[in-house]
Amino acid sequence: MPITPAVQSLADRLAARTARHDMRSRWFGAGRTVIAVAQLGFLLLTPMKALLVPVVGMGDYPHCNSVRAASALCLGSSGAAHEAQRWLLVVIVAVAASGYRPRWTVIPHAWATYSIAVSIAVPDGGESVAMIMCFLMIPIGLADDRIWHWQQPTRELAPSWRTITFVAFLAVRVQIAYLYLDSAVSKFGVADWANGTAEYYFLRDNMFGVAKPWDGLFLALSKNALVVVALTWGALVIEIAIGICVLASDRWRKAGLAMDIVLHGSIILTMGLWSFAMVMIGSAVVCATPEGRATPLPRRGAGNCATSHERPAAFAQA
Repeated sequence: MPITPAVQSLADRLAARTARHDMRSRWFGAGRTVIAVAQLGFLLLTPMKALLVPVVGMGDYPHCNSVRAASALCLGSSGAAHEAQRWLLVVIVAVAASGYRPRWTVIPHAWATYSIAVSIAVPDGGESVAMIMCFLMIPIGLADDRIWHWQQPTRELAPSWRTITFVAFLAVRVQIAYLYLDSAVSKFGVADWANGTAEYYFLRDNMFGVAKPWDGLFLALSKNALVVVALTWGALVIEIAIGICVLASDRWRKAGLAMDIVLHGSIILTMGLWSFAMVMIGSAVVCATPEGRATPLPRRGAGNCATSHERPAAFAQA
């Protein structure tokens, strides 16, 4: 069957984007670090007895049945063992946060994130997002041969790795877009979100309500109906905008990142949930990674580093 011009054009554009795709940048490194720092603070500042507190009807934690047995927190059952496991996770996540050898640390980091997500008693949602992100970033990390993910790469990325990381990056963006769009759309089915009053009640919630020193300001502002509607529907609009932006071009993904920082920065100020907010911001940073970038090559004599713009003709068409 002959290929139509439209299909051929789409295939050519996709091939061009794949040929210039390279995730080895500080953007990817920064996003990965922000996610890891959120987990690191969570592990360091929360006692194990709080993470593994028994839940009525659910029994003691961690649950080590089925695939949960692969969790690091299932390596022992005593309190001392759990404390040792926590420090094992701290070391793994800290090394990942430092940016050292992404190729070596991306799988241990995913395992540590999995261990947290499936083993703690009362997750806040950020753990699951971090787990999904870390697993989706495994192909990207395996392709990253840098010593530190803060460095510029010094070698060309193999065409096979370009294709693999392109698909993985697309999967990351689709996943984050789905999270935001699903979150926004599902809220329209809740009366308080639909009528614009949800933020009024959230700010006064006993568990997640606004805390000092911002309580006086936000509680006073929320007495104004227009402010409450703006805060409530504004959050939905921003979530929808972020979901759309992460699927768009480099510039729009950066705009989505800016909105993400505003949204989750506001959540940190009013509700806390800082680890969840940092995971979401880190995920948005990864999504904002530019797809095409100059890749420095090894020095040739005393000359300057070549760049990926000097690629062979097979890549130059990108």
